Amino acid sequence: MVPFNLEFEFEGGHVAGTAEQLDQLADTAGFMRYQVIAGERRSVVCVNIEEGPRQPVTARDAEDHYEAVHYPEHDPGFSEDDVFTAEEVGVIVTAIRAYNDSRMLKFDQMNFDF
Repeated sequence: MVPFNLEFEFEGGHVAGTAEQLDQLADTAGFMRYQVIAGERRSVVCVNIEEGPRQPVTARDAEDHYEAVHYPEHDPGFSEDDVFTAEEVGVIVTAIRAYNDSRMLKFDQMNFDF
């Protein structure tokens, strides 16, 4: 995929970085992997990109559903190798989601000519 530029604010300072989507589709839990480079640090960050909460199927799913609805900040994503702190991952996830939202295409606005 093509890397895109992002700006993060870590501990009051601005850091220019890049993110590159590594997966075509999200996994079954709704996470997609991004290679993130911010300053001298590089890590794969998994971002929960699901637009809405999943419908509960089991008791554990129901608990996860409740947590996702009432405390969405608890499960935004994670760094695979702990290069970034949990707070920094939250900032990265927010920036990636904002970038994805800014590029959102709606099929009802597109014209197809087959």
